[in-house]
Amino acid sequence: MKEYAENWRNDFAIPKPKTEEDIQKEKEMLAELGIPTFKYHPNPLNTGAFEISKEGVTCDCCGKTTEIYYEAPFYAVEDIDYLCPACIASGKAAEKFDGSFQDDYSVDDGVEDAEKLDELIHHTPGYCGWQQEYWRAHCGDYCAYLGRVGAMELQTLDVMDEVLDDPMWDDEQKEMIQESVNGGHLQCYLFQCLHCGKHLVWMDFD
Repeated sequence: MKEYAENWRNDFAIPKPKTEEDIQKEKEMLAELGIPTFKYHPNPLNTGAFEISKEGVTCDCCGKTTEIYYEAPFYAVEDIDYLCPACIASGKAAEKFDGSFQDDYSVDDGVEDAEKLDELIHHTPGYCGWQQEYWRAHCGDYCAYLGRVGAMELQTLDVMDEVLDDPMWDDEQKEMIQESVNGGHLQCYLFQCLHCGKHLVWMDFD
């Protein structure tokens, strides 16, 4: 299973348009690997939020051995080495260490439901950015994080026009997005609205 998981992650290194069938297959593969469904981060293995350990590690929260562990920001007083997917999804990790996976000030406005914010910061794997990670929102809800992209990936996904149709960015910033390179000095992070399907980005510099 470990070899299968590593190959599957490499095959999807660049985001591709997904059909409903593709999405269902991804959910089944993640379930097979023991990764719960995360509303706001649907493919945390592909984005690098989780890593696979062939030897296994001990989750600092539940004390159980896990082959899949968290590898993105966790804001807590204690220095935590490993967290398993189950302890993140249940909220036990955030509760035990009084921590969060996303800064609640570094999110878009417009989400009035406190339960949605709780789901995002206490039950959802975060992502690694060059600077401060930021979470986009749309249609009164937080978006799903899809991964790192540059202009090439946005063109491949045919979502560049959607991304540029965003009042957050001025003309100069839109030019930056159109010239961005995945892994370059200016990094874009792709999100998708869970309700209307619109794609949005956040961007920062290294």
